[in-house]
Amino acid sequence: MDIYDYVRKYGDLTFEEKEFNDIDNLVFSMLAYLNYTDTSINIKNHTIEYIAHEYFKLNKYSDVRRLGIAQRDAYKMLSEVVKTKRYKDLIIHDYIYNVNINKQFSAMMFKINDKLEYISFEGTDEVISGWKEDLYLSCVFPIPSQRDAINYANKHIKMFGPNVIIGGHSKGGNLALVASMYTNVLKQFRIKKVYNNDGPGLRLREFNSKEYRRIKRKYMHIVPEHSMVGILLRNDIYNVVKSTRNNIFAHAIATWIIHDDILVESGLSTKSRELEKNIISWLMNHSDIEKDKIVTELFNAIEHADIENLQDVNNVLKFFKLINNIRNIDDETKQLIISLIKESIIKINRDE
Repeated sequence: MDIYDYVRKYGDLTFEEKEFNDIDNLVFSMLAYLNYTDTSINIKNHTIEYIAHEYFKLNKYSDVRRLGIAQRDAYKMLSEVVKTKRYKDLIIHDYIYNVNINKQFSAMMFKINDKLEYISFEGTDEVISGWKEDLYLSCVFPIPSQRDAINYANKHIKMFGPNVIIGGHSKGGNLALVASMYTNVLKQFRIKKVYNNDGPGLRLREFNSKEYRRIKRKYMHIVPEHSMVGILLRNDIYNVVKSTRNNIFAHAIATWIIHDDILVESGLSTKSRELEKNIISWLMNHSDIEKDKIVTELFNAIEHADIENLQDVNNVLKFFKLINNIRNIDDETKQLIISLIKESIIKINRDE
């Protein structure tokens, strides 16, 4: 079964009847992908049912699905949770949406009950513009959205308030980790669990920091067996889940396999382990200054190849234009980029 099956199966049980679990974390992570700024969520606290009603009046599935897989799946999830006793009456509050050319940041809170809340950070989907900030994770800390996530957590976690679970998918998972690491030490007692759902890890400096060690016991990093995003940067122990896909689309939560209310465990694929090894080698062989220069050059090459999303790399003309544009990047970086493309994007058409 998938996550939609889980929502249908347990939708009649409140959180008092069935306590919060890892799958609920995925549900809240998915819902953060929708842009709710045209609803009254940014003015008042409202139930999921009310926000869904407002959102569906303004947004059609046919329009949302063009924005990306994450938005498409989130729309479907909102359509499901609004029918359930478990989710529909939960309060959403403190929603923020802040996106510009240099930053993508959105966050929201779900009040599960008087004793527990969930902070959900939005992640990145297949639109290339969102990946630029992600790649800067390798050479800059904190990037703008990480700084926003830290500020958000410090503002909204109350020292004497309810317990909090923090999570997100893709870059949202990284934001959840970083925000929890740099929340006020006293407020960290309120944080009960941190979920990074197939999001990148940390630079070596932050990975070895006291801030990471302090939050590590509460931290869970979930990745699919064919992960290509969660293995980026430095990581610790993975909780690997089976997926119905064996390429970049395994990144989508909707492809993760669930048994009853538990993620079906697996092991990291050989290709993902090899890619992880190559990424670590690349990180070790380049300084932050060199990585900054490479990321800038890479996105200049992508822009000049007219590539706007991952699907565009399947366009033969755009693909070879990109390869031509990166000819001046060092050989190790070039080979890593090409291997990423070969092992993920090129398989898309074959699997569709």
